[in-house]
Amino acid sequence: MEPVSPKPTNHILRNNLLGVLAAAVVLGALVPSTRGGSAIPFAMVYGLQVVVNLALGVFRLVSSKPGASAAPYFLSALLVLIIGFGACSVMILGGLSTMN
Repeated sequence: MEPVSPKPTNHILRNNLLGVLAAAVVLGALVPSTRGGSAIPFAMVYGLQVVVNLALGVFRLVSSKPGASAAPYFLSALLVLIIGFGACSVMILGGLSTMN
């Protein structure tokens, strides 16, 4: 019987980055009409996404499952922090500068 090779974990990073991209597009569309007020809920969702990724990473780290890697979850949390909150701040600052 051949050993089962582990599944690639690229889907974790892909799904998190697609979530950040979709939220950034929606936030970019809503910022002019809400005068930046829509950034607070999106920042909270980004924060929740980071907490969930960290919790899943810690769970994978302490689980005794062979071949389980926590690195994609921790990397996803870091990328959501950098990209998500950076996108929020850029859109807020850009939206505030164009307001009358």
